[in-house]
Amino acid sequence: MLPGLPYNTRQSPTSVRRDAWVEVSLTALEHNLKLVKSWLQKDTDSASTSQNSDNVQKVKVTKDKAAKVMAVVKSDAYGHGAPSVAELFEAAGADYLGVASIDEGTQLRASGIKAPVLILSPTPSWALDTALDNKLDISVSSLKELSDVDSRAQKQNCQARVHLKVDTGMHRLGISPSDVSSALDQIESAKALKLVSVFSHLACASDLSAVQMQDRIFKDVVALASKDAQIFFHLASSEAARAFDFTHYDMVRIGLYLYGLEPNTISPDLQPALSVRARINHIGTVPTGQSAGYGWTWTAKRESRLAMIPIGYADGVDRGLSNRMQAIFTGTGQIVEQVGRISMDQMLFDITDVPEAQEGDVLTLIGDKGDRPVAGQSQTSIYLSQWAQSLDTITYELACRLRARLPRVYTRSRGK
Repeated sequence: MLPGLPYNTRQSPTSVRRDAWVEVSLTALEHNLKLVKSWLQKDTDSASTSQNSDNVQKVKVTKDKAAKVMAVVKSDAYGHGAPSVAELFEAAGADYLGVASIDEGTQLRASGIKAPVLILSPTPSWALDTALDNKLDISVSSLKELSDVDSRAQKQNCQARVHLKVDTGMHRLGISPSDVSSALDQIESAKALKLVSVFSHLACASDLSAVQMQDRIFKDVVALASKDAQIFFHLASSEAARAFDFTHYDMVRIGLYLYGLEPNTISPDLQPALSVRARINHIGTVPTGQSAGYGWTWTAKRESRLAMIPIGYADGVDRGLSNRMQAIFTGTGQIVEQVGRISMDQMLFDITDVPEAQEGDVLTLIGDKGDRPVAGQSQTSIYLSQWAQSLDTITYELACRLRARLPRVYTRSRGK
């Protein structure tokens, strides 16, 4: 257990060898998966329309059964550590896991994951043997891809599980709706293909009119492919799964929401799973009028006490946050300001107003402080969405960046 952390931890082999780390709350991940599943339960109401608290129009329809959940764990589970996160989701009842590449899929298999794993992006023809060897499901977006997969599976004397991706309007990947009939015929006549599902991807998953437009196209595809009762269908991402019940079909693909994140706002019901913390490993004094850091972008207006922590832009903390971000002094909950330019491996914080801060104390860059606050000088949490707003980007990008060098420590709240 890392000194100073008020949690039971599951450590990686390197987690005690660096004074900066990412914490991932298993309790939060379980909560988020349970919340998503609650959205998918059988509806007893007739079709209706309402407004939720975020002013996103919700459309409800009556369903025969709850949709399944694909937990998307691509990009190292959005920076949270794919093997451990996938193990938790598998144990907590996720029906499928989604990855972006063969390498991500083989990593899960090597870590002992048995659940179905779908490669959501195109698979190079020269790498299909690896996908088949590892029993990974394969997305296909063209007639040629179908032929390639069939050919490789025949040579391996096995049956490839394929999922037909249809372009319903995003125009990034997918077979044209006009070619779906040909694709289905090709699959039916193929010697080594098993069609598992048909799916598409929403371009504007929180926009009702855009979602309805793509859904109309997808429904026509469903009508063509549903002759085989074993085939299932999926369309919804996180945002659509929460807002638009009619997009649930047989399965929803949930990524960002499982990690407790919204694209650039704070969620009212999801629990962020990721925290970023570092220990102070040097404290120095800067006289009034002198500057600190590369380029001297910060100048002391008073004699200042600066703490250095061993984390920088090589760890995924954007250089554009220089002189614009805060941290929580974990001992008391006081807010301290980052000063100077963020460098590759280090950054500075002004701890002048925290005289008790010493080398070895923890600063929280993302997450909560985990201790009782000092009245009038505390903040419960710093959110990744605050970074996203400052940088005019989305939490997806920032969470994925944090996977670079920071070790992962997995925590579980006491009594859970």
